[in-house]
Amino acid sequence: MIKITRPTLLLDETIARRNIKSMAAKARQHNVELIPHFKTHQSKRIGGWFREQGVSAITVSSVAMAGYFADDGWQKITIAFPLNILEIKKIAELAAKVELTVLITAPEQVRALQEHVEVFVKVLIEIDTGDHRSGLPANEPQQIRQLIDLLAGTQHRFKGFYSHFGHTYKAANGREVAAIYHAALQPLTDLRFGFADTHPEIHLGDTPSASLSKDFTGVTALHAGNFVFYDLTQVQIGSCREEDIAVALACPVVGKNSHRQELVIYGGGIHLSKESLPDRETGKHSYGKIVLLTGDHWSGALPGCYVRSLSQEHGIVQVTPDVLAQITPGDVIGILPVHACMTADTMAGYRNFKGEKLDHFNACRWPAG
Repeated sequence: MIKITRPTLLLDETIARRNIKSMAAKARQHNVELIPHFKTHQSKRIGGWFREQGVSAITVSSVAMAGYFADDGWQKITIAFPLNILEIKKIAELAAKVELTVLITAPEQVRALQEHVEVFVKVLIEIDTGDHRSGLPANEPQQIRQLIDLLAGTQHRFKGFYSHFGHTYKAANGREVAAIYHAALQPLTDLRFGFADTHPEIHLGDTPSASLSKDFTGVTALHAGNFVFYDLTQVQIGSCREEDIAVALACPVVGKNSHRQELVIYGGGIHLSKESLPDRETGKHSYGKIVLLTGDHWSGALPGCYVRSLSQEHGIVQVTPDVLAQITPGDVIGILPVHACMTADTMAGYRNFKGEKLDHFNACRWPAG
């Protein structure tokens, strides 16, 4: 077992590789392209595991992240975030290096591309299908046609429609995911027929849909990302099993309160993030489940034990009497995260069970400005 003295994000490479292989095989089976979202892992080394499964195009969440992976040889990159006009010069520089796809929702973005990006880029129009985060409403064909017509007069090309079915993450189970998926896909299908003259592609971005859906008729590409690690949210939705979670935050135990049956851990919001989940087992709000670390993995989640609260560096862990008796200050326990993407982002790096450190974009983020 590697020596741990402070919060450390452990990665089980075997599980992560298995998750990648499974999703790549599913995409091939359904004849859709897998363009995985690398904002979950943000690691060049982990990106190499996707290459081994035949992935040649990737998705990122920022211009800087696109540059990070372009430096690692990725040539087909989608920035799945509405085009930031204030970064248009950096976008132009990136477009000169890679085959770039961007998302737009407004005429101003088209004009910025036309005026400042000489190199051809592909453009997806983002559509809001119920998540209400970003994107044009699917029932506004005039706005959509305006953007398509504006693009037709530029050096760039309209590629199709992109939508992130983010409301699947609030589903209670697989049946609800299926209902949301089919309801959200329908307006995109209508747009595909309504704008058939442009031969639009349909691109989808969420892990629950990618993991649970069995019919991808009309879908061109999947941009899911969380599936590489999965997490407790995905377990509760039904997207995966607990044994599919590939990361756990190792935290030193620094205190113990026998009266309240609590452990104090070195591991707070700056490590796990403050994402929480109503836990069905305990009926309480949970910031993570507790596992015991073994030599080369971790145990299953301990029944009745969960992270009850988080402050900046502190975590308060509610445990059962049996677990309280087993653990003392100086021990190290593991936390299965509620949201692996956020936890990986805050930790900015991984250790495998050999003690090797894996890179992370946040560890060498481009300077501001």
